[in-house]
Amino acid sequence: MIDTLLYLLCGLSAGILGGYLGLGGGIVMVPFLTVGLGIDIKDAVPVSAAAIVVNSFSASTEYLKKQMVDLEMIAILATFLVAGGISGSLLNGIIPTGVVRLIFTIVLVYTAFSLLKGRKNDTRHSVSEMRSFRLPLCIVLVFGTGILAGLIGVGGGVIIVPALFLIVGIPLSTARGTSSFITGFSAAAATAVYFFSDRIDLAIVSPVILGIIVGGKIGGYFGALAKPKIVRIIFFVVMLYLAIKLGYEPVMEML
Repeated sequence: MIDTLLYLLCGLSAGILGGYLGLGGGIVMVPFLTVGLGIDIKDAVPVSAAAIVVNSFSASTEYLKKQMVDLEMIAILATFLVAGGISGSLLNGIIPTGVVRLIFTIVLVYTAFSLLKGRKNDTRHSVSEMRSFRLPLCIVLVFGTGILAGLIGVGGGVIIVPALFLIVGIPLSTARGTSSFITGFSAAAATAVYFFSDRIDLAIVSPVILGIIVGGKIGGYFGALAKPKIVRIIFFVVMLYLAIKLGYEPVMEML
C-alpha cells in the first residue's frame, strides 16, 4: 500500500513539474524511481516511457487552449522523434546501467546551463527565416533526442525545448507547449517496444499514470501562465539537483 502511494506521488510530482516545464515528466520519474525508491534504471525507464505518453497529452491540452503549440514544427519533427525513440528503446537492453545514468547526467547538466543562459537576440533573421536556416540541424538533434528518450526513459523535452528556443528561435512558452505535445510521440513508440518485450511492470505503471494524469493537467495549466525567466530558474535548479543525484555513483566508479 505504501509503495502504491509512493508511485502515485511519483506520477503526481512528475506530471506537475513535467507539464510546467514542457518535459514530459520522465526527467522527474526516472530519478524518483531509481534514487528515491531503489528501482533499477532498466526497470524504471519502461515505466517512465509509458507514463510520458499520458502526461504529454494531459499537459499539452492546456498549451493548445492558449495556442502555445507550434503545429507546423510538430508535423515536421514527429517522424524523426519516433524513429529515434524506437532505436533508443531497442538499445536500452544492451547498454550498461552505469552508462545510461552517465548519459542522463550529461544531458541534465547541458540542459540546465543552456536554458539558464538563454539565447542572444538575432535581429538579422525572423523566426521563419531561422526555421529555414536551422531546421536541418534541429531535425538531427530531434532524431538524437528520440534515441536518448527511448534509452533513458525521458520524453526528450530536455533537448527539444532548448533546440526550439535556442536554435530555431521559437519563444520559450511556445517551445514548452510544442515539446509537451511532441514528446508523446517518441514515448509512445518506445512504450510499444517495451510492451511487446514484456518489460513494463503494471504494478508500478498503473499508480504512476493515475498520478501523472492529475499532475499533468495542473502543471500544464500553470505552465501556460508562467513567466519564462521563472521557468528557466526552476529548470536550472531541478536539473542540476537531479544530475548530482544520478551522476554521483557512475562518476565515482570511473575514478
